[in-house]
Amino acid sequence: MESIGNAYDGRMELRHLRYFSAVADTLHFGRAARRVHVSQPTLSQQIRQLEEELGSPLFERARTGVRLTQAGELFRTYASRALEDVDAGRMAVGALRGLATGALRVGYPPSMRGVVVPALAAVLRKHPGLALSAEEAIVRRLERRLSDGKLDVGLGYAPARLPDLDAEPVFDSRLALVVGRGHPLAGAEAVGARQLAEEPFALLSRGLRVRARVDAWFSAMRLAPPIALESNAVATVLAIVRAGLAVTVLPEPRLADVERLVVKRLSPAPRSELAALLWRKGAPRTPAAELFAAEVRARSKEGGA
Repeated sequence: MESIGNAYDGRMELRHLRYFSAVADTLHFGRAARRVHVSQPTLSQQIRQLEEELGSPLFERARTGVRLTQAGELFRTYASRALEDVDAGRMAVGALRGLATGALRVGYPPSMRGVVVPALAAVLRKHPGLALSAEEAIVRRLERRLSDGKLDVGLGYAPARLPDLDAEPVFDSRLALVVGRGHPLAGAEAVGARQLAEEPFALLSRGLRVRARVDAWFSAMRLAPPIALESNAVATVLAIVRAGLAVTVLPEPRLADVERLVVKRLSPAPRSELAALLWRKGAPRTPAAELFAAEVRARSKEGGA
């Protein structure tokens, strides 16, 4: 047990608040002493010092037990608040230390690269000591990886397919047409299916969720345009579009590289989906994952997603 000397300089210290709180909770000096790991005489001495400094008794001591005085009840409110603030500060400092040396494992589908990359860059600028791992894959695989504890946080869609995952919606994922700046459709207010009938397309590969959404819109519009390129990399698709060799349909918010690209509204608009942060139910969320999630939320709002 902790041993405290007799010297007292008249200054209230954190231990006085902890000892007072233990007695106030248990209303028993013996049990309180065991809780804070000091001897009962030491605890009693510390409470007397606190009472001397406050100039008022905090407990009424009797053979039947201990109870708080009116002053004790009043002081308990402030002592509890102070201890809560100190504990919160300790947790915040610990979280900051974790961000300086910890790791972050993020998974996302190719179509959300334009949201994820700026968020990861912001996290790394603030905490360059973090070890980042970014995994780009189809949503089905990402959900399995997250469920198995191999990712800290993911981006996908709400609701999640797996029951042990929570989906936190962050923005409305709307499909839009993307063309090069010199393309004839770049000046149109909105683009309809008829205008796209002969346009060559660069599309994400079959099997990706976005491609399924694009194909569903094509089918609904009875559109079967020529496909010049299929790729599982958004950057490759955009490079072909930027070169003026094709057009594409991708989720609108925060395209990875909008230079020399123009985003146009489709008419009628394809069905949208709720893009979501994915978390494993019941699993603790690391400070790094929470920071990444905050960056995604902020960027989604800024982008009007």
